[in-house]
Amino acid sequence: MPNDFDYLADLPKADLMRVTIALAMETYALADRLQGLEEILAAKGIDLGALDAPTDPAAFDDARRARRDAFAERVLHPLLP
Repeated sequence: MPNDFDYLADLPKADLMRVTIALAMETYALADRLQGLEEILAAKGIDLGALDAPTDPAAFDDARRARRDAFAERVLHPLLP
């Protein structure tokens, strides 16, 4: 019996690969930049412990939501109709 909710079955493999590659590129760029930033801050004696604290989603401002939405558009664009 086919699964009516199998969204991925209808997507071309090339689109899925484009999303996977885009996510991998975004993740590497972000991780590399974050590592560099943390090294600079730690060298200046700044305690980075607060970075591991949970973030309240209600605290997101308009600019942060706009960045999130732009990221989602950039990465997930191949899957959009």
